Amino acid sequence: MEKSGTRGSDEAFYQLMQAAGDAVLRLVGVTTGHPYKFRAETLKVKKVSPDIVATPLLGQDNLVFLEFQGYADPFIRYRLLAAGLLYCTQKKYRGPFSLGIIYTRRAFRDAALPLHGLTCPGHLTYQGWPKEIILEDLAEEELRDIDPRLVLLAPYTMPEHTSKHDLFVKAKIWGELVREVYPKEDSKRILDLLGLFLLNRFHKITRKEVITMLNFDLAQTAAGKDILRMGIQKGRKAGKKEGKREGMEEGMEKGMEKGMEKGMEKGRIVEAREKLVDLLSARFGPFPQDVFAAIDKIDSRDILKELFMTAVKIADLAAFQSKLNEIPSSRPGKDMTPTK
Repeated sequence: MEKSGTRGSDEAFYQLMQAAGDAVLRLVGVTTGHPYKFRAETLKVKKVSPDIVATPLLGQDNLVFLEFQGYADPFIRYRLLAAGLLYCTQKKYRGPFSLGIIYTRRAFRDAALPLHGLTCPGHLTYQGWPKEIILEDLAEEELRDIDPRLVLLAPYTMPEHTSKHDLFVKAKIWGELVREVYPKEDSKRILDLLGLFLLNRFHKITRKEVITMLNFDLAQTAAGKDILRMGIQKGRKAGKKEGKREGMEEGMEKGMEKGMEKGMEKGRIVEAREKLVDLLSARFGPFPQDVFAAIDKIDSRDILKELFMTAVKIADLAAFQSKLNEIPSSRPGKDMTPTK
């Protein structure tokens, strides 16, 4: 059941746990290093259910009960503790357990009543009060430092009154980071999840705008079409030359294929440069021309992707420049020919 005003945040949180549950556990302080299994639980008799139960798959690590709290509920701490105790009773579980609450807003944490006097005397398995995180009090960098996959929660670190222009720039960066840190086969599903969190945080934006933010396609831009057109033209010229040796029809076809492939690869490199420049601008503002010139000389998509991840984590522009200066003029197997 979707709670009023949440725009599906509980379901989105469940999907987040399936995609990066170990990263979320680190966010609430669970750092055992052992794998967990995540599932939603509805307990018998009366529905008192946490959003997620994380069950350790190895060792004697704590059972973890998690709530993703996207609305004000005075009894959230009581409900979570009750759900934990009821789970232990029904499952006859006698081991240690921990509680964690991730609030999207400070107001939701402030609305929660304290657990006065509930120290579970004689019950040594309860590990203190719930570990509580308020997403809007965190910086985006703090989430990424814990685990880059937590970029999915980055929308909650930005003020709700953020302009659509600034949000578009940030969402584009988040989308590219998702494509970098999640498996390629999962990127579409994970981007949809990021879209759900964006809609949950920013009520002024529409689903259509979110799709525009997260589905940036170079081939749909003027620059991308120009690059593709150049590739086709080069392919035709190469095809004519090759046709003299192998026959006009076959040579034209092969030449066009090679030219188009080169053109598309060039387009991908240009796109990777643009993403890196956008990220640096968003994080550090205007930067020196020599940095831009150095980036413009890099014709290796792998190196540009490596620099993108560096720019996500680096503390300041000076540190990025230092990393940029470490890149040799060429690397084995990588084309570093300066752009003409």
